[in-house]
Amino acid sequence: MVEIAISVAAKIAEYLVAPIGRPFKYLWNYKTNLENLKNEVEKLKAERDTVQLLIKPGEDPLPNVEHWQERANRIIVDVTEVVGDNPDQANIQCCKGFSCPNLINRYQRSKNAAEKLNEVLKLEHEAAPFLSVVSSRTNIPDHPWLRSDDGYEAFESRSDVLENINDALHDPDVNMVGIYGMGGIGKTTLAKKVAKRIQQDNPSHVIVFVEVSKTLDINNIQQVIGEKLGLIFHDKTEGGRASALYDQLKKEVVDPKFR
Repeated sequence: MVEIAISVAAKIAEYLVAPIGRPFKYLWNYKTNLENLKNEVEKLKAERDTVQLLIKPGEDPLPNVEHWQERANRIIVDVTEVVGDNPDQANIQCCKGFSCPNLINRYQRSKNAAEKLNEVLKLEHEAAPFLSVVSSRTNIPDHPWLRSDDGYEAFESRSDVLENINDALHDPDVNMVGIYGMGGIGKTTLAKKVAKRIQQDNPSHVIVFVEVSKTLDINNIQQVIGEKLGLIFHDKTEGGRASALYDQLKKEVVDPKFR
């Protein structure tokens, strides 16, 4: 009979300890939970900004990407409310003006932080497929025209021309470099050589090479450049295409995230 009583008492204690232990865990890990949540939400913000790079100008985001962004934005706002500016704000004034911990407030904030942390980590995990696409953005394909040196022999004896062009391209005051000369001396081949040199020196840079004939076809030129930049034109007008190309090229030049 005594053994049965002890067994029942042990079982009751087992059920009591778990519920009692959880609040103490949240109180004990109060600052740790808030700090962990704060650090992870900063990572989530960075991932949210990086995922934004997936969306090309003039395009609508894919439904799964848009849904992820909405959830990420909501959780970031929620976390700001949970973390607050100061972990010590969950205190109350007690005897003789001393500050004492508000245990109820700390328990609730720590519990919320632990729950939000799980949501943040889940969003970070879901972002992995999106980020892999963004990271591949910097792996510029090795275009066939960059692999060919055919016809470059005409310039081998004048390698200083290539160096002069390369120097000009690195001059912040130079916006355009022109190559001129009579037909058949290898101007196009030299331009390809310059592009190849740029890609070798800066693998993350985007290179767009378009051959323009005497008979201009603006729409075709815009389409070729857009394809090289991964753009899908929603505005089919010449002006609309030009604006979309300008916005994307400006990002390529100004925004270091695109490099």
